[in-house]
Amino acid sequence: MTQVQTIDRGLHGLAAIEQLTPLLEDKLQNTFDSTTAPHPDLSRLGLTISEQNLALSHYERFIHAKLVGRSLSHARDYVRVVAHAANLGSISDQQSSEFKFLISDTIPAVIFEAAALVHMGDQLASKETINQWVRMVIPVQGGQFKVAADNVGRITPMQSMRLPAERSEELKRLASAFRDANASFQSAGSELLLSTGRASVGSDIVIEPALARFPALAKASMDLWNASIAYMIDDLQGRRNATLLRLVLASSVGLLVILAAFGLAIVLGRSLAEQTQQEFDALGFHDPLTGLPNRRALMRHLENPPADKAWQTSGMVLIDIRHFKAINSVFGEGTGDSVLREVAQDLSSLVSGTDFIARTGGTEFIIVRHGLSKSLRELRDLADTAADVLTRERHNDGRTLALDTCIGLSLRHGAVAEETVLEAALALKAAKRKGSSAICVFDPDMRAEFDKNAEVAKELALALKNGRIVSWFQPQICARTGATVGAEALVRWIDDDNGIRFPAAFLPAAAEAGYMDAVDDTVRGQAFELAAEFVDDRPMPFHVGINVSASFLAAPDCVERLLDAVHEAGLSPRNVSVEILEAVMVDAVTSEPVKANVATLSQIGFFVELDDFGTGHSSISSLRDLHVDRVKIDRSFVSGVDSDPDLQKFTSALIQLAKSLDIEVLAEGVETQAELDWLAASGCDVIQGWLVSKAVPREEFLAKAATFGAAISLEPAGERSAQVDQLRVNANG
Repeated sequence: MTQVQTIDRGLHGLAAIEQLTPLLEDKLQNTFDSTTAPHPDLSRLGLTISEQNLALSHYERFIHAKLVGRSLSHARDYVRVVAHAANLGSISDQQSSEFKFLISDTIPAVIFEAAALVHMGDQLASKETINQWVRMVIPVQGGQFKVAADNVGRITPMQSMRLPAERSEELKRLASAFRDANASFQSAGSELLLSTGRASVGSDIVIEPALARFPALAKASMDLWNASIAYMIDDLQGRRNATLLRLVLASSVGLLVILAAFGLAIVLGRSLAEQTQQEFDALGFHDPLTGLPNRRALMRHLENPPADKAWQTSGMVLIDIRHFKAINSVFGEGTGDSVLREVAQDLSSLVSGTDFIARTGGTEFIIVRHGLSKSLRELRDLADTAADVLTRERHNDGRTLALDTCIGLSLRHGAVAEETVLEAALALKAAKRKGSSAICVFDPDMRAEFDKNAEVAKELALALKNGRIVSWFQPQICARTGATVGAEALVRWIDDDNGIRFPAAFLPAAAEAGYMDAVDDTVRGQAFELAAEFVDDRPMPFHVGINVSASFLAAPDCVERLLDAVHEAGLSPRNVSVEILEAVMVDAVTSEPVKANVATLSQIGFFVELDDFGTGHSSISSLRDLHVDRVKIDRSFVSGVDSDPDLQKFTSALIQLAKSLDIEVLAEGVETQAELDWLAASGCDVIQGWLVSKAVPREEFLAKAATFGAAISLEPAGERSAQVDQLRVNANG
């Protein structure tokens, strides 16, 4: 019955997606009432806790988001998570294979991108002046819409040819209606793009035709989306019924044979039963992509270990291929599947005897080794060998790529059990935190940390709901004038029982439980609110700095999400400093989508800042490849720089490198006047650190913004003047 259960899971996923239909229609017609929105039932999809939290988070944001574009973005993300959990791609046959992409990707993208385009155009049409960055917003958004719409136009004709006549005619009719609505909307969109390119004031922008034609496009898209869902449901239901019928017929044939010839029936019955069992075992206990046993097979193996090894030392090697999504994004899912099959073959060559190997997740593989004679050393050697084999350079369809791994190890004196899998998973989490090629062995402290994080996550969910997660702001001041020119937004948890909780105390738990998106959205929203209030009456530029993760920067909707948040706050991108960790640029494959998004952010006016400059492995290439406006020198190159000649040489070289490329320099972690004097003499533009102020609440920042620079001396007097003059000579000489 495993095949039936797999199909049922797909049907449950489609039902959860179909539940969005009336809600989306109400959102598009501005008749939505969040109080009547039902709670989605995801209980039958077999989601992990983090997957369920992520899906529900997107659903809640879809329900409560004020902007239609932002709401539709979360609806699209919710559909993607559910479609992935329901495994719609792998259970689709040839006829319905593309419907999965129409449902989870292309049609939602059309609706979202079109809504975002008309929303942006409407917002810009109300502005008094139109500058260069504004002129670039509409073409970027229009291009993203066109890609999505063209994909729908390409897929639907091919799909209609594969369907039965009645279904084919219906799909052709809906596809034709979509093409007409799309052509009309794209015509209006072209008018919007051209008028934006020529506009000097908001009233020059021609938005009315696009606004008028958007409802027809939205309806045609929704009709096509609903039909795609209905077809997949009917297709899966038919395949489910056919599977059940085959089982019934097999049983009936066996019964007739028994009645005709009892003796022969016993032989045939046993043979048929064994063959059927083997087929179902292959379906239910093996991964269809790699042919390896799956997680269910692993659990069965753990329940029935080799008899002669049951009480000997055993261990697990849990391997994860890092940043694999980037391989799919850059090279395509076909290449990704091919690489996973290669990984399975490579790992299979390392096992022998009573070893057991399985693919337990998307990019996770596990090796169970029984009867370890050298205990941990032998298990560690196996992990080292696996890492060496998997990280070799690979060639696929003329492309060269290299994989990166993290590995968790768990050892048990006696038979391995399900508990050992959890221990290996916790060791793998620790390895992922260490980064590239890390291998970690489970120890009891990891379990204690896991249990602690689970408790923290429960409290964090309540804190997010009650508004206890807030942004504090550390001022950034000009090293020459003392004026406040920016602030970095830093998250704090205001806990009535435990006081102020700092990021290290709860962000690991947030990441593990899938709450980081919610935390980041909260920090960004509050940061933009402060910036909007602060820049109103300021004659000079001001940047509010937000830390942006690699996963967020690599996301397809990264640019749209930031633009939506900026527009909702009434800001322009030039007031926002996007802080990027230098380490995210190390891996060539994973950095590609990041580079593309950062380039777009820079083009439309965001201030790009490279954080922790000098601590990574790609300083010069990062400056070359990214459109960096400012580098932030890490505290490790600032502490004691006034008195350490060797450190002065290094820090001065970093500053001069940036300056030679016309890039601003900010030094963080400045704690003494002497450090400030040396940095200012060496050409540093902006400073941040406890010498000026620690991070403070929003109200305190606004109250003290004009006086932060008063805490330092910018024009040394008396005996200190000669010292600073000498610092300038040393720094420049």
